Amino acid sequence: MKQLTVLCVCISTLLSSAAFAMDAKITFSELDKDGNGSLSSAEASEDALLHGSFEQIDKDQDGQISLAEFKLFLQ
Repeated sequence: MKQLTVLCVCISTLLSSAAFAMDAKITFSELDKDGNGSLSSAEASEDALLHGSFEQIDKDQDGQISLAEFKLFLQ
């Protein structure tokens, strides 16, 4: 019984992680209006929190938010 519980928790964790990744990618794609794979400051302005934290989210300071940077922000 204990092994079954551990297995269920592991599967649930994996599914949650996969769902989070999918949701993050969908949201990012919706914000990425020009489809270039990154968010400009103008695109980020669609979301007040994202726009207000733009410089902190843009870890490499290239003026764009990548999908990886976006996922880190959401965590």
